[in-house]
Amino acid sequence: MHDMENQSWKDDTVTIPFGRPVLLFTLVFVLFGAFVRPIYADTPHSSYQGMNWTSPDTTATVKPKWTVAIDSPKDLNTINAGTIASGEGKVFVFQHGRLLALNAKTGKTLWAYGSKMISPIAYRDGVVYAISEEGVLHAIQAINGKKKWATASRTSGIARLLVNGDKVYVYNGHIRAFDAKSGTLLWTDHFPNAYSDQDIQFAAGKVLVSTSFSGAYTYQTLLAFNESNGQLAWEAPNASAPLYIQGNQIIVQRTSNLLDQLEKTTLDTIDTLSGKIVKTVEYEENGQAWIDSGHVYIFAAGVVYAYPLNAVPDQVARDSYRSDSAYKNFWAGGPDAGRILFTDGDQITGSKLVNKSVVYYGSAGTQGTSIARFDTFGNGLYVAYSDGRLEAKDLITAKRVFVIQTKGRVFGPTLREDGMIIVQSQGSVNAVSEPALLKAK
Repeated sequence: MHDMENQSWKDDTVTIPFGRPVLLFTLVFVLFGAFVRPIYADTPHSSYQGMNWTSPDTTATVKPKWTVAIDSPKDLNTINAGTIASGEGKVFVFQHGRLLALNAKTGKTLWAYGSKMISPIAYRDGVVYAISEEGVLHAIQAINGKKKWATASRTSGIARLLVNGDKVYVYNGHIRAFDAKSGTLLWTDHFPNAYSDQDIQFAAGKVLVSTSFSGAYTYQTLLAFNESNGQLAWEAPNASAPLYIQGNQIIVQRTSNLLDQLEKTTLDTIDTLSGKIVKTVEYEENGQAWIDSGHVYIFAAGVVYAYPLNAVPDQVARDSYRSDSAYKNFWAGGPDAGRILFTDGDQITGSKLVNKSVVYYGSAGTQGTSIARFDTFGNGLYVAYSDGRLEAKDLITAKRVFVIQTKGRVFGPTLREDGMIIVQSQGSVNAVSEPALLKAK
């Protein structure tokens, strides 16, 4: 994950690779001799002073506006998906088994509900959805904490909770659909075996589940269930989760398996009603694709290539974006604030769309510390590190804006609610006012 051999010294905006300071020191030493000398301790070679300076870091370590203790799930991986929700100027958390609604600006408890309540949790259109340890799904009015309904049936092992239209969905190896108005169980999918949940989306009356199956070999597949009755409408083997949804069509990336290894990035357009492939486009690069802002982006061999979404690849000039070649980046995304972002798990860099120059957002800094996650809002880059720090950085200037220190070392998604940045870490939720300069212009 980390390329320690190619580690570089950095401030927020400048890169000085190792090797050059040594060469510079040597040249200066040769030219000026006695005027520039290493400073030793009592005996030579026991102490050395080299490039013992750096730009001062004046970034304020701020105290969160408020901090509230929350329940940590037994499985810390659950935090990655998030154990809190927000909406209506409120933050919804679990504390000692009760569901609390907090004022997003002050952290004040507005109401409390139930007992033995656990994640997952969801908010939609004035209603908070949560489950109890017994597997009962609850719908609570967000404005006052009053129960809207609770299901008569119980569902064990719920790992995901989603709301779409007039239905609430839970996933526990299968999908169950409940009526959002009454809590009545409408259906359980009729798939013969339990399946893993890699991604769940909704399109044109279908519940689209990205999963994988193993037999003689492992392959990824996309399952489409009818929202009306849970029946399997179609299955698309060797297909990714939807990259793009438009009307009755979705775009997926065709995936390789042991028997069919792809040499080019291949995108299939699928008719969501029938499951049939209606269009296939091949790109020269073999990499991971995503679609954003009217472009297809492909991350291949450390480079991001970009094509207009509806263009024929060999009939248009492609764009390409690179990070610093010293880093072995394994993830790329964006664009955010006009930058394609890269990371190797320690460093974050960006390539500007306008001129492709590289912007440096710094590294974890402390040995043994890595990036736990990062999220972007507007012009803000919010980077959480495995030592409990969260740094807010300006995507435009790469400057650090503030730093907070949490007690947790595992982070869920950073949220934005009512002018506040909400940071969820293991055992606590912290809130900081969103800096004005980080809001999108």
